[in-house]
Amino acid sequence: MIILMKRKIDLLKAMKTFVLVLEKGSFSAASRELNIVTSAISRQVSDLEEHFSCQLLYRTTRAMQLTAEGNYYLEQFKDVLGRMENLENVSHERQQKVAGHLRISAPRGSAGLGFFKAASDFMKQHPQVKISWLFVNRFVNMVEEGVDLAIRVGELADSSFIARRYGRVKVNFVASEEYLQKQGQPRHPKELQQHQCIVDNSNRLPGRWRYREDGKEELVAVRAFVEANDGDIVSRLAADGHGIAYLPTFLTREYLDSGQLVPVLRDYEFDAAPVSLVYPANRMMNTALNALVGYLLEHRPEEHSGQ
Repeated sequence: MIILMKRKIDLLKAMKTFVLVLEKGSFSAASRELNIVTSAISRQVSDLEEHFSCQLLYRTTRAMQLTAEGNYYLEQFKDVLGRMENLENVSHERQQKVAGHLRISAPRGSAGLGFFKAASDFMKQHPQVKISWLFVNRFVNMVEEGVDLAIRVGELADSSFIARRYGRVKVNFVASEEYLQKQGQPRHPKELQQHQCIVDNSNRLPGRWRYREDGKEELVAVRAFVEANDGDIVSRLAADGHGIAYLPTFLTREYLDSGQLVPVLRDYEFDAAPVSLVYPANRMMNTALNALVGYLLEHRPEEHSGQ
């Protein structure tokens, strides 16, 4: 048994061609407009006739004329093509319009990096953009938690996400001059075990502080004399003279600039860590996200290199 299959056609393309033929008055004029051979124009009209099982045009070597069915379908085709054009215009307008709801994650206390102020200014310019902030000191699974953009500090693992460099930031051992005068200056990170340490217990490994020696990463276990789950509180406690803290400079900048805190153990610091804007590749079509990322990169402050 032989089964005959209808040839698949591009209906919208054939409709456009049919309407153009009627507007230009001939197949040859339509072929010149579309820059294709006349036989291709004729094939598309024939495809329409076969698809709708009717004759649309009376054709002779000298003239063509709409049939009654052709006149009916011509109006229907114009209506369909008009609706499609409207949809394309709406789609273009929606893509150009900066609006929507974005969910952003960042480390706690990291607003001092500058992105928060820039995002606030962005929202004033685009009032139809709503932002939900998630400030946490843990790994955020962006896909599972519906996060559109993450601000991340440190080297990033390879992934399918897009990462844009925003800046750099240092992590320092810091203490007040008052504390150091009373308890002395530690000469090596291992001596921190004999000091009053102020621990941010919202970190992944709060009681194990990193340092660099001979080009390698080392860890020292510290006991919390005071602890809090907020880096701003930890930096304030250190500035008040309660002990030594280990914090990124976006939390200590104010106290370092005023002299209330000073860095210690400078020889054991790591180089400044990168700060990145991270977002899933499949969110690239999100107009609001693309506009925000572009704005943040354009208005990023001088790189945070610490002291």
